[in-house]
Amino acid sequence: RPDAILHAQFFAEDGVVFYRDAYQSGLHSLFLTYGGYFHTLLRLTALFAQLFPFAWAPLTMNLIGITMQVLPVNVFVSSRFSHIPLRLRLLASFIYLALPNSFEIDANATNLQWHQALLGCVLLLGQPALTRAWKCFDGAALLLASLSSPMGILLAAVAGAMWWKRRQGWWRVSLGVLSSGAPIQLVSIVRHWNARQVPHRDLWGHLIFNGGPRGASLHYFAAILGRQVFFSSIFGLNAQKWLLVHYLFFVDLVLCAGGLFFLLYALRNGPAELKFFIAFAGAVFALGVMNPLAGTPDHPQWYWLCYPGCGNRYYFFPMLAFLASLLWLANSKLSACVLRYSATGLLLLLPAGIALDWQYPAFYNLRFQQFAAGFEHAPAGTTFRLPVNPGWLMELKKH
Repeated sequence: RPDAILHAQFFAEDGVVFYRDAYQSGLHSLFLTYGGYFHTLLRLTALFAQLFPFAWAPLTMNLIGITMQVLPVNVFVSSRFSHIPLRLRLLASFIYLALPNSFEIDANATNLQWHQALLGCVLLLGQPALTRAWKCFDGAALLLASLSSPMGILLAAVAGAMWWKRRQGWWRVSLGVLSSGAPIQLVSIVRHWNARQVPHRDLWGHLIFNGGPRGASLHYFAAILGRQVFFSSIFGLNAQKWLLVHYLFFVDLVLCAGGLFFLLYALRNGPAELKFFIAFAGAVFALGVMNPLAGTPDHPQWYWLCYPGCGNRYYFFPMLAFLASLLWLANSKLSACVLRYSATGLLLLLPAGIALDWQYPAFYNLRFQQFAAGFEHAPAGTTFRLPVNPGWLMELKKH
């Protein structure tokens, strides 16, 4: 989606909430919760954008979002993962960057917390930081992760599991760093858990119109896992739309059972790091679908989660865990030949999904630069309203 750079615009909360708060409140915005928890990295991103002219603010925030999207690759191909062959790390990195069915969290600041959580998980699952530079980087990244989303609480559990498994001091330090922010988030979430606002936010900071029934059922569960996670991680969103036209519940059940088999096999027989990653991904997914926002409350939320293009963010980690399991199986000499060949066959189909989902539609052109020019020349005290994708309204009072 090259328009994220060539024709940058604000997207959802990054302008309507975080840039606005940074512009109006300055450093005080760091202490504001949103959706019941703190968003420290996103708040810092919005504050950093204040250093540039208003017309450059969306581009600045998009570039930081893209940087967070790429950083896990930099770590994964470094010496921290030298025990994995470089060719396999490069292949896995490309699959991550080209992941089908993930347009919602691509190239924007609003959803950078998902990539930030992945970065934290990768740092914890790699070899311990040995140099001063790596230690400083790890400490800053993990501290920010603990203060930027509820996923920091789950990262603390990963750090504890790695410390228990490896018995090395670095993971104890990592657990201490994460534990400094995780309780703050937990207390904030508990305090806001029973709040009822219209509209309000789910745990991951996305708009909920007074909730709406969840509508959990085996029918929806099979569709969410089978079609949205397992099928779409290989064949992509556009192929899923075709499958929905020819919908059969039996197909969802088969896809769900097959994908779970590969995941559970890797969870039982894979290396400890893969097991912890699958467990982390499963916990993030479970918390997400417990209180999801995928659509309006006129239908159950799990109904919307079955619909192609709804709730991409909830499938990000389980899709990565599924593909990581396939990569491990395809390269494991300890697994049965039929499993290796099956995993390899599925991975050979992945280029089709990558190709079908390669190009994302550009955001609707809301003529941001014209609004920005008007804002720059407006007198102090003027209240300015400008439209923001996807159909929101941003309000700023000129300094």
